Amino acid sequence: MDRQPITDVERRPGRPPPAESQGAITPSPTADAVTFPRVPFTPSEPALPTRILVVDDEIEIAESLADFLIRKEGYQVKITHDGQQAIAYLESTVGTKAEVDLVLLDMRMPGLSGLEVLDRIRRHPDMRYTRVVLLTAAASNDEKVQALSAGADDYITKPYYMQELLARVKTILRTQQLEKQLHRQSSQLAALNRISQAVAATLETSQVYATAVRGVDAILGVELAAVLIVESGKLHCQHVRHYKGAIPAHIFPSADKGQGILGLTWSEQATMCLNHADTDARFDATRDSPIGYTVHSMVATPLTVRGRPVGVLAAYNKRDGEFSDVDVDLFSSLASSISEAIENAWLFQRVRQRHQELLEGRNTLQALIDGIPNPIYTISDEWKLVAVNKSKADQLGETPEALSGRICFRVFYGRQQPCEHCAVALTLADKTEQHWPVRWLGEDHLPREWAVSAYPIPGKQVSSARAVIVWQDRTEERRLESSLMQAGKLAAIGQLAAGVAHEINNPLTAINANAQMLKMVMPVEDENFESVDLIVRAGERAAKVVRGLLDFARQEQYAFNAGDLNESVREALDLVNYQLQSAKITVVRDLDAGLPPIVASWEHLKSVWLNLLLNARDALLHNNSDRQLELSTRWSRESQTVQVVLHDNGKGMTEAETAHIFEPFYTTKGPGQGTGLGLATCHRIVEQHSGEITVASKVNEGTTFLITLPIQRPDSSASGLRL
Repeated sequence: MDRQPITDVERRPGRPPPAESQGAITPSPTADAVTFPRVPFTPSEPALPTRILVVDDEIEIAESLADFLIRKEGYQVKITHDGQQAIAYLESTVGTKAEVDLVLLDMRMPGLSGLEVLDRIRRHPDMRYTRVVLLTAAASNDEKVQALSAGADDYITKPYYMQELLARVKTILRTQQLEKQLHRQSSQLAALNRISQAVAATLETSQVYATAVRGVDAILGVELAAVLIVESGKLHCQHVRHYKGAIPAHIFPSADKGQGILGLTWSEQATMCLNHADTDARFDATRDSPIGYTVHSMVATPLTVRGRPVGVLAAYNKRDGEFSDVDVDLFSSLASSISEAIENAWLFQRVRQRHQELLEGRNTLQALIDGIPNPIYTISDEWKLVAVNKSKADQLGETPEALSGRICFRVFYGRQQPCEHCAVALTLADKTEQHWPVRWLGEDHLPREWAVSAYPIPGKQVSSARAVIVWQDRTEERRLESSLMQAGKLAAIGQLAAGVAHEINNPLTAINANAQMLKMVMPVEDENFESVDLIVRAGERAAKVVRGLLDFARQEQYAFNAGDLNESVREALDLVNYQLQSAKITVVRDLDAGLPPIVASWEHLKSVWLNLLLNARDALLHNNSDRQLELSTRWSRESQTVQVVLHDNGKGMTEAETAHIFEPFYTTKGPGQGTGLGLATCHRIVEQHSGEITVASKVNEGTTFLITLPIQRPDSSASGLRL
């Protein structure tokens, strides 16, 4: 029998009833960007009354007890007359607004006894806060002990003394309420810990604000929470959220310092709590809440970073009553965690911005370094590559990233120890710049020379020395210097040779003519015939030298025509093919079929190839075996030139011999085997073609000649040009 219907009405102490005329905002349950029309605001439901279940098979006793409890305290009372009905009703209300707070249970009933009903209640996982008072007509101590041991919260014997029963009911319900409060506070502390960890793990300010307002609702159960940050001398809302969904921050007005609850919280750096905002003079509806939102209660606490107020955390309209002292303490603790998270987020933002600036500067510098064609790289004091520019990485067929962290001398040269010529160790140790040359022969047997410079990189840590190494190719510079020097020598020697040859030629002609006449009239048996014959032969040899001098000094006529360089080289090879085969020399040809036509004096060039080929044959005769001659042509598209490379593995020359090889009358051959004018003439012919001839040689390793010729002579725009 129901003496009082079970209703789902929640009472809110201290809250006014809803008014349809009050303005309200409508949150969106899913989106952050929504519109907010003015519609009536419906406050949360009031708190539910205490619900009691009376279980007794004696109808009159149950009804009188229910009437007394309703009349005295206004409790909601439900009556059942057997244990099975009681269990069914209790299970049906678990987790609902009609959940029972206290059961007054008759100990002796038909069917399920009171003790059996109590046992089921205690074993049910969702009825731990349900209080049970056993009622019985027996007054023995054994039954009292049995009841209390079974889990009853109290024991009352019949007949009841109503005032005593009411006092015990109040005591039990008060204990139950305290336990619920304790559990709730424990849950709040656990939630506070989770929220604090969540905001501490967030390094984006927007995420910190969003996590903060969600945390306020999780801990306090409020309708609205907001984070406001000081910007340009005012408090501006950064994030606001209704518990039913997100709302935009722009509906929140800015707040001035010292005005309204928010302004006072900011200026005084003190937490402020209002449970009756409509009667508190400090509250300013135009500044303290969103437009169109009715505030009944609110709490605000400052957000501080290193003692400086930077904002306010605010919560509005607690949904299950008023803000308590515990709520305020929890709210302040949450604000402290949020303040630390905001500071960390701001620091992270500044660090990220600085890192981005450094990264942009580094990328700009790296782009500049990568644009330099010379190899540049940075190494640490452990010889590890820190950074490598694109030019150096391309030389090795690697990417700069793949080279980082590797040992320089291992990856560059395949060595296990630093190079002997390397002076980087001095730069790392003494923090002084070093410069040194590096020379070697390339795969094409031509000399290479690089100038290497090492510069220390300043650093605060002594143990982290670094240096940047810059390589500059000096090969072309040295080649030009050598060519200019050689050209100057040859010009001076040519002028001298022409003058000397003319002065010697006239007396030498008289000597030769008279010697020949004497030889013609002198009998062979004459004792002076041998001396005259010696004079004739010496004169002829001297005349040959004079003719060579005149040929070297004389500016001959050059007929320039367009033609095939490879064909010119093949013709020269065909002319000396017998001599090369007789000397058992293997000729390796690598003639570029894609060479463009060039403008040249082909007869003169042919004499250059013949001279070089015969010199190579003579050098290879010193080898007992493995006589090899490599001849190749190639096209340089960048400089618009063609090159002829001739390499032999003969006896080679010293550096001193190489330095004089193009000078007239200088020869490395034995007496009578050469005049010393062949290479000088080759040099002059190539020079007349606006080209260059260079030599690289090493004793017992061979000699390499490189002839570079322009495709089109600078002063010849048409074929058939004569000089």
